[in-house]
Amino acid sequence: MKEKILEDLGLSKNEVTTYLKLLELGPSTAVEVAKGTRLHRPNVYDALNKLVKRSLVGYFMKDKVKYYEVLDPDQLMTLLKAKELELQKVLPELKVLQLTAKPSSNVAVFEGIMGARRMMTDMINNTKNLYVLGVPKDYAPVLGEGWVKQWHETRVKKKVNFHHIVNEDYYPRRIKFLRSLKHTSIKFLPKKYNAPNVLWIYDKGIVLNFMQPFVCVRVLSEDAAKSFRQYYKMLESIALEKAPQE
Repeated sequence: MKEKILEDLGLSKNEVTTYLKLLELGPSTAVEVAKGTRLHRPNVYDALNKLVKRSLVGYFMKDKVKYYEVLDPDQLMTLLKAKELELQKVLPELKVLQLTAKPSSNVAVFEGIMGARRMMTDMINNTKNLYVLGVPKDYAPVLGEGWVKQWHETRVKKKVNFHHIVNEDYYPRRIKFLRSLKHTSIKFLPKKYNAPNVLWIYDKGIVLNFMQPFVCVRVLSEDAAKSFRQYYKMLESIALEKAPQE
């Protein structure tokens, strides 16, 4: 996963391989890095030079031999900030294009973890009440527990009310975390009603998040949102106040 993240920051595959191997080895010569990566030596030299230019890798001389070492990994954040600045330059133009385009379909599909994260972020920016139904216990780990925690912190700051009915076998520590948050309520589906997927309901519509494969289907419809809110409240009336493991 870290390889993909580094590539998304703009590093080539050779740069990623070289960077991670150097991080693992510590201060090393280009020859040592090449042996560890199985890359051809010229490719390693090229990758190291590019990493030096990016200020991700430094070097020093010892006994007339050049040794390379990874600089503070926090330096990777500068690559992310540079990409954000590039995006900000074109964002106004993209928004104008969207506004002038023909109306799009009310149904959209978003694949993968990043698609789900995008949907969750969009929802708390466009609603005051968020209803979530049938959350499997492995949902937060799949999305990234650190990211989910930050998302909740942002939601609480925005004062978005979070009504949550999760599966009965939800992790106790996750339950404890949710109970500690403002603007948050949590109940539990009896085991026979456990849902394998996740249903989100917000002011503008609904999002159904399938776990296998990991795909989000968004339907923008206030009527659909109203209908599913009624369904949610019906289940809320039979939901448990406490999980069996509490």
